[in-house]
Amino acid sequence: MIPVALLALISFNQQGIPAPAQSAAGLQDSAPAAQAAPATTTNNRQAEDEARHKRDVENDVKIGKEYSADVDKETKPSEDKANIERVQRIGGELARIANANPIQVLWGDKRMSRFEYNFKVIQGKDVNAFSLPGGTIYVYDGLVKYVESDDELAGVLAHEISHASLRHVATLQREQSKLNIIQLPLLLLTILSGRPEALMTGSLLSNAIGSGWSVKAEQAADFGGFQYMLQSKYNPTGLLTFMERLARDERMEPSIDWGIYRTHPPGRERAESLEGFMKAYSVPIRRSQVTSSFKTSIQPGDNASLNILFGKRKLFSLGGSTAIARSDVAVDKLNAFFDTQPQMYEVTVTDDGWIMGRRQGLVKIEPEDAAVANMGFDAYRAEALKQMRASVFTLSYRIWNSR
Repeated sequence: MIPVALLALISFNQQGIPAPAQSAAGLQDSAPAAQAAPATTTNNRQAEDEARHKRDVENDVKIGKEYSADVDKETKPSEDKANIERVQRIGGELARIANANPIQVLWGDKRMSRFEYNFKVIQGKDVNAFSLPGGTIYVYDGLVKYVESDDELAGVLAHEISHASLRHVATLQREQSKLNIIQLPLLLLTILSGRPEALMTGSLLSNAIGSGWSVKAEQAADFGGFQYMLQSKYNPTGLLTFMERLARDERMEPSIDWGIYRTHPPGRERAESLEGFMKAYSVPIRRSQVTSSFKTSIQPGDNASLNILFGKRKLFSLGGSTAIARSDVAVDKLNAFFDTQPQMYEVTVTDDGWIMGRRQGLVKIEPEDAAVANMGFDAYRAEALKQMRASVFTLSYRIWNSR
């Protein structure tokens, strides 16, 4: 997420408290000698830079393994083979892209760092995922169940990969003026555990979150993940719809345990930034291609009819010998229409039964359709118009409510 999952550094001891701060100190990047080095040739400087980068990457891997061992003690591996296969398949595809392609970096280590990414699925209903330095990424069963497409899952994984590849934890530590290194493990543990109340009585959490580093890291990971997805078979819109639905559902269903996302819900700025990235790269936002919530579909109905649904809402039924052909055409037109985020007034119906969207015919209600529903033609086309407008309202409300 979008969320803080991305800065995931977590460690517990037997009592469930953060590991000693000395371990976090190991995340410090290798620093050049304080005294200026003597003049060297370009080749020597390049060799020194490469050696320093290699040490930094190796240090990420070392620290990541130490924390991963602790996480493994505190969590249980998933028993859902389908979830495991799905995460590792999609994650592996994106990891190969990350290791082969440099990207534009908004915040973090601008050097291209390659890691052997390891994707682990763990038990739990939390809608949660997080990455450790060095490329180990954890995903809860609950998140895999929550996503509505491989594209959305790819968006989450690409985001997490970006946190590791851009070395955000090391970058965070370098900005010591914004965060006391001794407090780093406690802060990250609190964010990851989804228990901000542990520190909310003090100023540490609020100061850290308000300092700006978290916003920069999330936006950088969003942009990094977006770039990785552009080079994959997955639709970047999945990252946006996951972000939108997560924020909306958190507002609408506060009783759900959202894990780390409770402390860092997606905001308007992040959604607008992602939409800006998509516009700049000429990527159309077509939510119907990556979600079931905002997609028109066909479902068998009564009396050999076919129901046309938007999400879970029934729009109308089509009957008669041409129902199949009309349904296929209608679904394509309706998806394209809803993807434009229309307004309610832009949906109308003609006297002869055409459901119009922005003055374009979407589907024509026929007398046999009304007969299937045991309604008069005028009443049925009025009902179809009502359900269409209700769906447009729902779409607008849900997107608006996520911001």
